[in-house]
Amino acid sequence: MNIPRLALLTTLPLLLLPPLSQAALPIPLGPLPHCTRSATLMHCNDGQGGFYGMAIQGNDLHLRGHDGQTGLGWAQTSTRFGRLLLLSGISSDGTVWFGFGRRMGWNVMNRLSTSAGDRIRLSCNRLKGCD
Repeated sequence: MNIPRLALLTTLPLLLLPPLSQAALPIPLGPLPHCTRSATLMHCNDGQGGFYGMAIQGNDLHLRGHDGQTGLGWAQTSTRFGRLLLLSGISSDGTVWFGFGRRMGWNVMNRLSTSAGDRIRLSCNRLKGCD
């Protein structure tokens, strides 16, 4: 699987959170990145050579980043339709991915497919994080 891990970990937990106007509990995913943000923009460095930026426009989330561990650059767009999140992305090695996540209470069921034929299922919980 060539999807940068940072791309998955920055997008999928967003399904667990309510809209920005509501308070939400942080989700522990390991060492916290150093981030600078405004109301609709955020830029983060993970301390391991990786960085990413986010821009929110309505129900759309645009991500761009660099995975410090693999050296891959990537871009991803996610669109929320109620409890459903559709996402698609591409990395600098040419890998393309498409997926969706469905929120059910405090749980999110995620399914992703890549251009390499990989299929990924990931289950996330607001308190336990992702499996």
